[in-house]
Amino acid sequence: MARIGIIGVGEIARAMVEGLCAGEGAPPEIFLSPRGAGTAADLAGCHPTVRVCSGNQDVIDRATLIVLAVRPGQCAEALAGLTVPADRVVVSVVAGVAIDEVRRTLGTAAPVVRAIPLPAVRSRTSVTVVCPDHPAAAALFGTLGGALPLADEASFNVFSALTGTITSHYAYLATLTEWAAGQGIPAEDADQYLRSLFQDVGRALGDGSRPLPRLVADHETPNGSNERVRTTWFDEKNADALKETLDALLAHLGGAGQRTPDSLDANNSR
Repeated sequence: MARIGIIGVGEIARAMVEGLCAGEGAPPEIFLSPRGAGTAADLAGCHPTVRVCSGNQDVIDRATLIVLAVRPGQCAEALAGLTVPADRVVVSVVAGVAIDEVRRTLGTAAPVVRAIPLPAVRSRTSVTVVCPDHPAAAALFGTLGGALPLADEASFNVFSALTGTITSHYAYLATLTEWAAGQGIPAEDADQYLRSLFQDVGRALGDGSRPLPRLVADHETPNGSNERVRTTWFDEKNADALKETLDALLAHLGGAGQRTPDSLDANNSR
């Protein structure tokens, strides 16, 4: 595998490093920037192929594949003045920053690929969306659970919007816990039960042979409790409100107006 350099060592970078070092084969050489110094030092202390570099340019000089994992607001400052040779591959996991903007900031002719790695890359169980397809990015994320290549950034922005629903799921579970506590159930008991309940839901999602609407039907009894909650709370009005929220997020991410019916048909035919 390529020598991997990571600029910006936060939670996603930690998950990537731990996933890359967790396999049965020999882990790759990984070079970390001193940004997020505590996390970088901790990872280097735990994994013998991980080193902390003296600076961001040092990362680029040592690695062949560069992962940009800084926060969006730190991107210009962190990348200013760096020289990225054309023979490197840049993988940007910086949310909301387009490929052209990354390339302009770096002033490089090197290939730039966007990606959305999730924390589950730590356990090599999460598919990672990448745009555009590139062999080096496919190899990197193939090791971490799989790569899902997309043809254009408009499609990428749709997946980025979907990613923005994660904490709403956690807040939904927290609301259920609060409701149970209001009924006199100890909060810790409700918390334990809900975690167990929805961990099993996660296992059901692992069955890729059943489409999501089929999972809904398989988990409902006609006129039963699940159907009652779904049809009285998560009704068509609430479903439309969720879609409107995602439409607004997509516009914020730069995806509004980029996907015409013709482009959707072309993507669906691939």
